[in-house]
Amino acid sequence: MEQHFSKLVIDTTKNVFNSMVFMDVSGAECGGDFKIEGNHLTALVGFAGVYMGLAVIHCSMDFARKIGAAMLKTGPDKLTNEDVRDALSEISNMISGHFKAELAKMLNVETQVFEQSVPSVISGGDYETHTITDAPRYFCKFSTGSDTFYVELAMKKV
Repeated sequence: MEQHFSKLVIDTTKNVFNSMVFMDVSGAECGGDFKIEGNHLTALVGFAGVYMGLAVIHCSMDFARKIGAAMLKTGPDKLTNEDVRDALSEISNMISGHFKAELAKMLNVETQVFEQSVPSVISGGDYETHTITDAPRYFCKFSTGSDTFYVELAMKKV
């Protein structure tokens, strides 16, 4: 089942962005490492149950502002920083929720495979995130127009 997780990251991300942000996502490249220059945001949701781990989205502040504007159907310049953080935290929550639903289908179970935490958002200029777990990490680089963002799933069976 592990080989399906990169595909799950791709399919989930495309689904959430298409249906909730109204953006077509392309150029999914999975594996490798990444570094985002300049001010950026990281939104993450932890989960625990049959599987435990994190669902994370990383993007530039400018792209996060575009996400918020699309979700709230307003201009990017009308959003506060709090609006932008809220929008990105909601995207991370939706990605985690979609992972959960798809994982239940993969396992052919009707019960919840994990419970989610409240989303957290980190912002700043020069930081890295590190998952403190021995869980395998599946992360993919996506693009939409001229913007690039990253989605990561760190997950293991308990």
